[in-house]
Amino acid sequence: MNIQFIIAMIVGLFIALWTGLAVGNGEYGKAGFVAAGTAFAVLMTIIGKRYRFEGWFIAIIVACYFLGGKGFSYQRVVAIIYVGEATLAMLLLFHVVRVMTGATSLVPKHRLTVPLLVFLVYGFIHLLIDRREFPLIMVLRDTATVYYALFFFLVYGSMQHKPTRDYILKLLPVIAAVSLLLYTVTVFGKLGVTLGNASMIRGAPLILQTVDAMIPVCIAFSAFAYIKSLQSDGILKSIYLISSIACTAPLFYHGKAVFYVAFFAYIVALMIVGHWKILFTMIPMGIGAVLLLMVLIQSGIVKDNDRKFSRFLDEFSSFDVFGVGGSQQKHGQRTVEWRLTWWTMVTEDVMEKRPLFGLGMGSDISSEFHAKFNNSPFINTAQKRARYPHNIVFTILGRMGLIGLVIFIPIAVLIMKELWIGVDIMRRHGSQCDPRYAFTWAFVLAGFVNAFFQSTFEAPYTAIMFWTLLAVLAVMNKSILEQSDESASGVTLEEGQDLDDSALDRLNRPVPSAV
Repeated sequence: MNIQFIIAMIVGLFIALWTGLAVGNGEYGKAGFVAAGTAFAVLMTIIGKRYRFEGWFIAIIVACYFLGGKGFSYQRVVAIIYVGEATLAMLLLFHVVRVMTGATSLVPKHRLTVPLLVFLVYGFIHLLIDRREFPLIMVLRDTATVYYALFFFLVYGSMQHKPTRDYILKLLPVIAAVSLLLYTVTVFGKLGVTLGNASMIRGAPLILQTVDAMIPVCIAFSAFAYIKSLQSDGILKSIYLISSIACTAPLFYHGKAVFYVAFFAYIVALMIVGHWKILFTMIPMGIGAVLLLMVLIQSGIVKDNDRKFSRFLDEFSSFDVFGVGGSQQKHGQRTVEWRLTWWTMVTEDVMEKRPLFGLGMGSDISSEFHAKFNNSPFINTAQKRARYPHNIVFTILGRMGLIGLVIFIPIAVLIMKELWIGVDIMRRHGSQCDPRYAFTWAFVLAGFVNAFFQSTFEAPYTAIMFWTLLAVLAVMNKSILEQSDESASGVTLEEGQDLDDSALDRLNRPVPSAV
């Protein structure tokens, strides 16, 4: 008998006895910890044989963020250490080990590396200076806008390992589908509060999905399902096509203009790529779904208790998704006014007080605005309100001044370049484009568009996922572009081989001309 099998049996028996004693003594927390730790170790042993362990760890975190949303992101490990920061520390540890063993480079060789490093250094300078002026907890919270960018570096290295990358790409659409199904049930089934209460841990719900986090997930899955429908036949084609449209229903039901902006940006991008047929599928089916929902609401089968559907109809009654100029679009108009007023106040305060360096990490740029917007002379700093002005440009201007804005603009331009590369790749491949690539590209597109209307870079449940998927997209773009040159150079990569420096040098070497 194999000695490893004997050891595994002994360890398994010991764990079973330990768990049984814990349950018998009523120590359910300890029993759950032992069982979860055992399952984690077993999966690590099985999956780690082929995939990089940090890649598998990233897959788990992505799944938890997709499903748990805001609730999962604000779960504390200890004290002020939240899940996102603990994940960052774990990935840093993995990265250091990889660098020390020579398996990966310290920083990726990518066009985003230098501007992101400058951004991180400048944010660290703000951290050192602003902690003397503002409460440390608030400084750390605002500095997260900067240090979440570390996920790009840490995920990029893992995703260069092809089997690990393929493993992640296979899981992403599945996780997104389950997340959207859960979100649909909570929205239309009114189970959000019940689910939150049932998943309560230390006073905070483990599952609390929000519109902000679900927008890129929804659009990414829609892109995946749409491309799959082009590559399928028969009943599968219809299932994928309907899924690509039906998955947007819960977001449209919320009647939020930020989703409309991201969704129509995605539709326009698909049409630029060449998918004009989408006009003759999504729009008629969408109108049909709206009419069906109206009938169900009017008949009393479906209840519109929060008037979200009515608000959605009002938003589109004058075909103005931005809420400007429509007499019925009161919610949209107030949303636009809310943002414009805040952006104006931030700009005026920064230009008047500290234009170059900004008001600092930890500074309060929200209470005074909320008081003014609500026509209240009283500023209640204890009340929880939106802390970020829902636009990354004005967040950086307010916290880091014009210097920070000058540093961030090249980052935004390079992100747009990655998205444009994606447009070119999808145009060249047409209906044969990899649906998993479409998923990643659409996720980054939606997240980036929302960065100028929501808190993509500021909140952990949006920022961590954005930088993670941006790293995946960057690696895929680089890999696809290099593969187009492989046939000319005669250099190929073996299955599972990393794109190391020597391989990249050979790939970039000019092809000798025939004499």
